Amino acid sequence: MDGFVAAPWLTIVTGHYGVGKTNLSLNMARDISARAGLVTLIDLDLVNPYFRTTDNRGFLDSMDIRVLGPVFGATSLDTPSLTPGIDEAIAKASSEHAVLIDVGGDPEGARALGRFTANITARPYRMIQVVNLRRPETMSIEDNIALLREIEATSGLKVTEIAGNTHLKELSTAEDIVASIGPTCDIAAAAGLPLSFIAVPRRFAAEVQAALAEGTSAQGVGTSAEGDPARESGAAGVSIYPIDIIVGTPWEA
Repeated sequence: MDGFVAAPWLTIVTGHYGVGKTNLSLNMARDISARAGLVTLIDLDLVNPYFRTTDNRGFLDSMDIRVLGPVFGATSLDTPSLTPGIDEAIAKASSEHAVLIDVGGDPEGARALGRFTANITARPYRMIQVVNLRRPETMSIEDNIALLREIEATSGLKVTEIAGNTHLKELSTAEDIVASIGPTCDIAAAAGLPLSFIAVPRRFAAEVQAALAEGTSAQGVGTSAEGDPARESGAAGVSIYPIDIIVGTPWEA
């Protein structure tokens, strides 16, 4: 079984506001579903009423991906309450039932995750911190490490890996992504964690892959297991995860 969907079957996606966690979580849920069958995607974003996973129920329903999240998710109401059944879903994480948790940004978002810490730590899990070096609050190694430690302290959980997702939405270029790879590797090294992958909009995947093959970016970086779905091993040892842009602004809908 591909490393991306193998045990642990409980995956948590965290990071700062605007780094692209929700879009990445939707891509991951789709890809896991295609290989692992039943998937539950839990939306724990109680802080930001915009760009929530629950806003994309139609996309998820089309693949029979179950969604749990804010009671009034996918509405204009900003009411910080969660639907029941989240603890039960976490407890069922297994090879027959993958569980993916999309956490709200920064330590305030991680506070909601902390409600489920005892249940999560009772089983194997992976916790991915997403890094976007174009976000003003997370442009340096120091900022990213400080955020990581705050999220860990607030949630009571340990981040297990780093994922790069540097972008400027529709203004993104392949050059931006290639330039971000080295610094993202530095953040992973400073945290003492593996770099799981670099997420790349699908339209740029071939160009970024070619740049890696030419040695344009960081060299000799260790990564997680090979054979992950929708990922292509870079020549420099960096794994590329081509993703689709699923989340848009309200005026783009």
